[in-house]
Amino acid sequence: MRFYIFLALAPLFWASNWVVGRGLHEIVPPVGLNFARWTVAFLVIAPWGVPRVVRAWPVVKQNWKVLGVLGLLGAGLFQTMIYLGLNFTTVINAVVINSTLSFFMLIISWLMLREPMTRLQIVGVLISFVGILVIVGRGDPAFVLDMHFGLGDLLILCAMPLWALYSVILKRWPPSLPAFETLTVISGIGFLVMLVLYTGDAVLFGRHLPLDDGRIWAAIAYVGIVPTIAAFFCWNEGIRGLGPNMASFLYPLMPVYGMVLAIIFLGEALHAYQVAALAIILVGVYLCTAFQPKRAGAARAPAPSRSRH
Repeated sequence: MRFYIFLALAPLFWASNWVVGRGLHEIVPPVGLNFARWTVAFLVIAPWGVPRVVRAWPVVKQNWKVLGVLGLLGAGLFQTMIYLGLNFTTVINAVVINSTLSFFMLIISWLMLREPMTRLQIVGVLISFVGILVIVGRGDPAFVLDMHFGLGDLLILCAMPLWALYSVILKRWPPSLPAFETLTVISGIGFLVMLVLYTGDAVLFGRHLPLDDGRIWAAIAYVGIVPTIAAFFCWNEGIRGLGPNMASFLYPLMPVYGMVLAIIFLGEALHAYQVAALAIILVGVYLCTAFQPKRAGAARAPAPSRSRH
C-alpha cells in the first residue's frame, strides 16, 4: 500500500508547486522564485549528494554535456517559464496544458530519434491538439479563429516541449550515474543557471526577491523541498515498488490535484471547457502512450531519475 501512496503523493507535490507559484505571482518575480527554489534544493541535497558526486567525478566528467543540458532545460528554462506563465493564467488552465507532455514527447521522439508512430498514436496526437485548442481558446471557437490566445497559456504551452526534450534526452542518453547523484548535479547546475538569470533580472529590471516576510521564506522552503526533493523520492520509491507502468497510470492525477488545490487555496473557478479539454487531452494521451510500437528495452513511463515540475 505504501508504494501506491508514494506514487499518489508525487503528483500532488508537483501540483502544489504550481499553486504556490500562482499564489506568489504578484509579490515574487518568477525568475527569483525559481532561483530560490533551486538554491534551497541544492543546499538541502548538498551535504549528502556532493560527497557522492565527488566519488563519482570521473563518470560526471564523462557525462557533463548531457548533465549540463538536463540542468539547463529541466531546472532552469522549463520551470522559469512555468512560473512566468502562472503570472498570466490560472493553475487549472496550466495543469490541463501540462497533461499534453506525452503528446510532445511523442513528437520530439519522432523528430529527433525517428521513432515510428502508429496510426492510433497519430490519431492521439490530433485529438490532443484539439484539446489544446479548447483550453487556449477558452472553449470559444472565435478565440481560436481570431488567434486570441492568453499569454500565460502560450507560455505554459511553450514550456512543454522543453520538458519533453529533457525527458527524451534523459531516455535516449541517460547519464551513467545513480538517481541521487544525478539529482544532485542537476540541482547544482540549476542553481548556477538561475543565479545568472536572477542576477541579470535584478540588474536589468530591478526585480528582487522580497525576503522581508516570513511567509515568503516558508513558501520558498516549501517549493525547494517538497515538490523538488520529496516528490523525487516518492516517485522513485513508488516506481521501485510497483514499476513504471503503474506510475504512468497515476501521473495523470496531477491535473486533478491541481484543479482541487487551485479551487481550495486560490478560489479559482472550474469551467466546463477546462473539464472538456482535460478529457479530450487524456484520451489523446492514452492513444499516444498505450499503443506504442514494441522496441527492445523501451520504457513507457518516466525514468525514475528525473527531477520534475
